[in-house]
Amino acid sequence: MADSCVRERFMKDRDLLNGIVLENADHVLKRLYSLDSAAFRDGGRLGAETKELVALAVSLALRCDDCVTYHLARCADLGVPTPQLAEAMGIASLIGGTITIPHVRRAFAAWMEMKQKSPGADFDSVLENLREVVREGGAPEGVLAAAAGLMKDSIPGYDWVGFYLCDPVTPGTLVLGPFSGAPTEHVRIGFGRGVCGRAAELGRTLVVDDVTRESEYLACSPEVKSEAVVPVFSANGTVVGELDIDSHERAAFTQADRDFLEKAAAALSPFVEAAAAALQGGGGA
Repeated sequence: MADSCVRERFMKDRDLLNGIVLENADHVLKRLYSLDSAAFRDGGRLGAETKELVALAVSLALRCDDCVTYHLARCADLGVPTPQLAEAMGIASLIGGTITIPHVRRAFAAWMEMKQKSPGADFDSVLENLREVVREGGAPEGVLAAAAGLMKDSIPGYDWVGFYLCDPVTPGTLVLGPFSGAPTEHVRIGFGRGVCGRAAELGRTLVVDDVTRESEYLACSPEVKSEAVVPVFSANGTVVGELDIDSHERAAFTQADRDFLEKAAAALSPFVEAAAAALQGGGGA
């Protein structure tokens, strides 16, 4: 959950210019933006790290400094080790020739600045506090509300934390459960709709670095820039709900965030399952 100055400067300018482009773009440009987003979504069979390293190498060989900076930032988010990144840049230079050397220098300078990250959240401590909430127990709604508040207050960049519950009365529907943050109009979401609906339908974690590039994104607030959604499973492996995090920062979620959120979802799963089951009695929104 950390950023560096070089990334902040680059992303601010990039977001501003992308906004101007999309405001004036025709359907060809808009489809190109959408295709780019889809190509990197969820990592695919290659995996997110491999895709970003491929993109970095191609960008370097083509000598596009903006592209290099963007994919360096994504590699930093994913925790790519420096030796692995250096190997990708070495292959790119081999293909692109010595004319890429000035770009390599700038790339390494940007990478070193990005790696000088602030400490960020202490996920281990937050996870232990969540487990203490679980041990204390109580009404499912109360436990989930406490957990949402704890995560929002403890982790920088977690600007909205909440749970969606699978409605047993209307299968294939998510119902808004306890949350911490601004109210949202999306109290019922069908499987397959938006990031939450897709995560429930696929049964796997989805991380979106830039929600403005999601053609079917269900906007909760114009301030939201990125989102992470983690399905919550019952003891028999059925999806019973989701843990949903919104951030006002772009590309806010690293691999460390993803690991933490999946552990948090697993720890809270009995309460999510119980809260979902309670909807049978008419507690749904």
